[in-house]
Amino acid sequence: MFGGFPVYSVLVLFLLSISNNSVHSERVVCGFSITFRERSAEYGFEVADIPISLCTHVVYDGMELDMFASYHPYGNDTIEKDWKSLAELKHTKPELKLLGSIHSPLLMQVAAEKESRETLTENMLKYMERYQLDGIDLYFGDERFGPHEEFYMLIEELKSRFTAAGHSTWEVNVEIEIIRETIDHARLCRLADFVHVVGMVERKPIYNEYSSTPMAKATFDINELKNITLERALQYWIDNSCPADKMALGVLFIAQPFTIANGLKNGEEPEELMTLCSVMKERPICSYVELCQIFKETEWKMGWDDMEGLAPHAIQGDRWIAYENEASVGRKGEIARSKNLAGVFAISLGMDDYRNKCGTLYPLTKALIRSFESPTLESDTTP
Repeated sequence: MFGGFPVYSVLVLFLLSISNNSVHSERVVCGFSITFRERSAEYGFEVADIPISLCTHVVYDGMELDMFASYHPYGNDTIEKDWKSLAELKHTKPELKLLGSIHSPLLMQVAAEKESRETLTENMLKYMERYQLDGIDLYFGDERFGPHEEFYMLIEELKSRFTAAGHSTWEVNVEIEIIRETIDHARLCRLADFVHVVGMVERKPIYNEYSSTPMAKATFDINELKNITLERALQYWIDNSCPADKMALGVLFIAQPFTIANGLKNGEEPEELMTLCSVMKERPICSYVELCQIFKETEWKMGWDDMEGLAPHAIQGDRWIAYENEASVGRKGEIARSKNLAGVFAISLGMDDYRNKCGTLYPLTKALIRSFESPTLESDTTP
């Protein structure tokens, strides 16, 4: 967790369970969170802002659990209004798939008890039928190892109950870090319809012997493999029984600002910069809709943390920002295409320029989709 907001690198793998008779099709998954509604009037994100013409799937992070696994599907008027509005999107685009997401730290406690799993399953069934949902995301986090046996059981029981109720096409998805240890990749792929594999912690700037300016680690450590690239990280999952055509690559559009006033010369930790951006309400993170305006209004020195074009940063005086631009997300889309993955996932719409403040509406989302659909990246390296 980073400032109350889960910060990961730009990676999310989706492992899609496809029947032997299905036809491969490209997936463009778009995510947004209920917290985006809480922004100021100008930046408040509504269901009506979702560019459904770009998305094949929409994931809404608006589900919570309590200690007794009693899911409260109708207890929040705002959430209920959102789900009704989401269901209405299907009138415009009937083929659109709507997914709910549970990011509760209590999920592992629920999974540990058979009775709690049964309660959750029945509540989810009622909720999803009410709002015409097509799937659910389960977040596995805050633990170094896993998943545990009970979590696999939860996935299997949800899928089995949905099928018994006549909803065999409903997806049961899992979100998990790409660097997670002790994963049974084959089992996870077999049980889940999607597995969102999120990689990397926050990109903190440090000085190293190869650069005169601070840079952040932009590679991955997975079990015995150290400092591997995105392509190798994807291949690791493929080599461990997760077929490429069951994966989709997600990109997190988050920007992480730090202050390097202490110089970082003696091993000091950079400090999170709380004052650069205001849209995220006192969190040390920035959304691109605000960051692109900051870059336009003042002069920044742009650079990269890697040689692959995946991890851009910006420096102004003692301020340092790790962020995503059109080129970096486009490069990730190219890699997804080169690995023959099933699709891409924009995380999330509310972190993009959804107000067209800098010349293009949803520039990061469009760059990701464009690069995945074409072997040639068309965007440039400007922020």
